[in-house]
Amino acid sequence: MNDHEIIDSALDRERITPPVFTLAILGMIIFLCLLLGLGMVESYGYFKGMNVTEALANLTADSSTSIRDFIRTNLLINHLTTFVFPALVFSYFFYKSKWTSFLNINKIPIVANLILGGVLIIAAFPLAQLAFWINMNIPMPNFLVEMEEGTSEMVRNLLLAEQPHELWFNLLTIAVIPAIGEELIFRGILQKKLDEQLKNPHLAIWLAALIFSAIHMQFQGFLSRMLLGGILGYMYHWTGNLWVPIFAHLVNNAVQIIGQYFFQKGMIETNIDRAILDVNWVMTLVAFAVVGVLSFAMKKLNDRNQEELTI
Repeated sequence: MNDHEIIDSALDRERITPPVFTLAILGMIIFLCLLLGLGMVESYGYFKGMNVTEALANLTADSSTSIRDFIRTNLLINHLTTFVFPALVFSYFFYKSKWTSFLNINKIPIVANLILGGVLIIAAFPLAQLAFWINMNIPMPNFLVEMEEGTSEMVRNLLLAEQPHELWFNLLTIAVIPAIGEELIFRGILQKKLDEQLKNPHLAIWLAALIFSAIHMQFQGFLSRMLLGGILGYMYHWTGNLWVPIFAHLVNNAVQIIGQYFFQKGMIETNIDRAILDVNWVMTLVAFAVVGVLSFAMKKLNDRNQEELTI
């Protein structure tokens, strides 16, 4: 079967399968992979003689490196089986050998797009601060506030890095793998499918961003994470290459992890985890302008590249 036949076969399969059932298939694959992940977590816990639920419940700033590494390994398994594996299985099911083309990961991204994406996501930090500040001023039930505080405390304790390898483990577990997996699912599949059905890329971008934020179950950061999802969605829409939002997502997570590490080591005085609560209105206005300019530059760059390809 040649490439055209493979694509035609995939399209025929999608025409036969209504959109709701296509997403249902994705949900079923995610569910099955979650079961696989639970089995892997239980097996790993049995091998290590530890229980991940107890480890999370008892995680404190004084916990040993081995406890933190155990939890990180379980998070790694969770991200792989919740996002990476389902995205790959779903794509291969519908597109066979053309699954990389469907996900738009088959081409090396333009270096300028990667640079613009990385700088843009950093420039948007003050906007994320503003969104977080707005979110914090929305009344929430006490049980949600307590749940949020517990999650934040757990993340702070997990990011502690007493041993040299812990920084790299944090980057792998909280930056690299989540960036790849979440972009595969939310931009590579969900946003694309929504765009195909709604015929409105902007609505598809923000609906995928809303689901992306909601799935994290952290309500105080809902608006800031939705903003992040929207920015990543436009990067994907403009460039047509999933590696660009993957890289930008990685930069976003990595900057916060490295910043927290530098603060722990006394190399900087500003605690990034606390700084997000302080809105600098001048910086916010500057960020609006910079993000606008960078977004315009990325769009124009890719419009020009597309025109050159069609000549």
